[in-house]
Amino acid sequence: MKEIAIVIPAWNEASTIGNNLSEINRCIKDIEATKFSLLVIDDGSEDGTAEIVRKISSEADIAVSLICLSRHFGKEAAILAGLEHSQDYDAVIVMDSDLQHPPTLIADMVRDWQSGFQIVEGVKNSRGNESLLRNILVRGYYRIFTFFTGLSIEGESDFKLLDAAVVSAYCDLTENNRFFRGLISWLNYPTKKIPFNVPDSSRPDSSWSVSNLFGYALSSVTSFTAFPLQIVTFLGGITFFISLVIGGKAFFDKLTGNAVDGFTTVILLILMIGSILMFSIGLIGVYVGKIYDEVKKRPKYVIDQIKSDQGDYK
Repeated sequence: MKEIAIVIPAWNEASTIGNNLSEINRCIKDIEATKFSLLVIDDGSEDGTAEIVRKISSEADIAVSLICLSRHFGKEAAILAGLEHSQDYDAVIVMDSDLQHPPTLIADMVRDWQSGFQIVEGVKNSRGNESLLRNILVRGYYRIFTFFTGLSIEGESDFKLLDAAVVSAYCDLTENNRFFRGLISWLNYPTKKIPFNVPDSSRPDSSWSVSNLFGYALSSVTSFTAFPLQIVTFLGGITFFISLVIGGKAFFDKLTGNAVDGFTTVILLILMIGSILMFSIGLIGVYVGKIYDEVKKRPKYVIDQIKSDQGDYK
């Protein structure tokens, strides 16, 4: 019998985690020839999420384990913690705790995995009752990411089934700044995509604000490619060319006695060049900060407590 772990990152999900775990259990209990275990990663919740999961684990008819991180490390770290503690399973499913990823698809994912695909991922057809602004920002992000990296991840989600070989390869990556969706795509194992619609009953904005999403987008792009730094060089070349043209014209006007005061032109040039310089310095600062984080070699997450069938331990 194949064993599959379902990794569920959770942050401040006390109001929904109980019903959601029950729904997941209902959808997987009739899948044949497969033994499932639930692994909830509490990413520093402050609303009692861990206590609810502990209560569920003592009453459930399925194995439910809990890993409590010592603080909020972010979703990427929570996913990594779950995968690193699931390497003994034949496959691992990663899904959100708010049921934006419908558990009814798990049976199809398992069937496709058994047919030979090492990655089976859910791709969003629609985004449920998500706000228009959020929808526009997300779609814009997908296009920017594709432009910079050459990888198309539009519509892809963290809802994935990963074969044990894929889990091992992902965990062997040494970088601290990770982007789960991008790196799984980069690994390029045989993949099957399953479209799904985000249920309207799921929370529209989950626990992610627009500012959280913007920071996540910036981090994912700069963690995955250095191409934006090449754009800085390109912009420098353009401004240098413009300065040669304007400088040449000014010198020609001086020689022919047609030089005129160009206060407005000078101010515009100063503003343009100054803006490009500040943008460039800021972008370079982001990359230097990431280098700094890598050099420090801090752990990607810190575990406070683990609860499994064998009991609680530090």
